Amino acid sequence: MTLRGCAVGSRLEVCRVTGGRRHRRRLIELGFVRGAVLSVIGRGTMGGLVLALGDSRIAVDSFTAETLLVKPAHV
Repeated sequence: MTLRGCAVGSRLEVCRVTGGRRHRRRLIELGFVRGAVLSVIGRGTMGGLVLALGDSRIAVDSFTAETLLVKPAHV
């Protein structure tokens, strides 16, 4: 499933980053690597998300959320 459809409060594990090469590279630099665990902590009115990834808080737009394939994280 993509990150775009996930609810606030979801705890997820990154499975894959899709999109163009520059886009993928930038997301990997930010820490969106396979196996990384993140939480959705907020949702904007235009579909953007605020994510907790490690000690960071990162906002992504709806296009970027669609390129991140995730699965529920096991605690």
